[in-house]
Amino acid sequence: MSSSSSQLFNLSLATKNGLLKATVIDIGAALVAMKLDDIELVQTYDLDKPVPLCAGVVMSPWSNRIDGGQWNYGGKTRQFAINIVDQNNSNHGLLLDCAYSVVSQTESAITLAATIVATEAYPFDVDTTVTYALTEDGITVTHTAVNRSADDAPYGVGGHPYFKFSKVDSEDLFLRSDAATISVVNERQIPIGTMPTLGSEFDLRAGVRIQDHFYDQNFTDLARDEKGLAHTYLLSKAGEGLDIWQDANFKHVVIFSPGFFPGPDGLVHTAAIEPSTAAPNAFNTSKDLIWLKTGVEFSGSWGVRVILSK
Repeated sequence: MSSSSSQLFNLSLATKNGLLKATVIDIGAALVAMKLDDIELVQTYDLDKPVPLCAGVVMSPWSNRIDGGQWNYGGKTRQFAINIVDQNNSNHGLLLDCAYSVVSQTESAITLAATIVATEAYPFDVDTTVTYALTEDGITVTHTAVNRSADDAPYGVGGHPYFKFSKVDSEDLFLRSDAATISVVNERQIPIGTMPTLGSEFDLRAGVRIQDHFYDQNFTDLARDEKGLAHTYLLSKAGEGLDIWQDANFKHVVIFSPGFFPGPDGLVHTAAIEPSTAAPNAFNTSKDLIWLKTGVEFSGSWGVRVILSK
């Protein structure tokens, strides 16, 4: 879906560090741009072309892969559409191509809504919202979900933003995380176990330059601060960049660092840092899967803090 058939929403906020701006598109409620003065913080693309690599979208009611697109509920095998054909998987949920509607908007914040309508594959009606709110040091993204069905509904949610910090070429930025565990996957990227990150190529505690490794992994057992927040950092060698934080509802983060993202001027390095509530294939494993009670609102948040030198 391209911007020619979509609606763009521009947000702005004057902060102590400069003018913070963000752009959200209604299709997939995607965060498609963000900058602080002249520093670009989200990797952009040509909005007249289809959205590449699920850039910025909200992933709901699951975020990462369902094996064969199948799961069992109510004594039946349910089948979702396959959207990764070579892996025979269903990925990133049911709202990727959905045009969200505006609930409310101010100069610096917007709330968008979409309903998951019951089908044979997912027999639940779930109302969802996402709020993007610019803050003094970045952005806060809050997701809600309310099950309108009579039975408990399985649910997960995640974000899929691609980040940059344009003061430095993206390939020279460093990924850093204290995550203790990754999912071990088979050739179809379905989890078959876990392994500790310590001492492996997935140990990001000291920081790893984007260009030196290609990652497409689910990280979990996340270290948390006194507020219960986990952090993944994308930083320059000088320590400037982004802190992508996620609250206790988001127990996983997928890090995807392609060198082939189609930016406006050609292929570029970037890093998708994807806060997720549940593990890949959670509809089959139940790993951190949320079961929404009827009428009880789920709410969870993640966000970005911009780190600048003093």
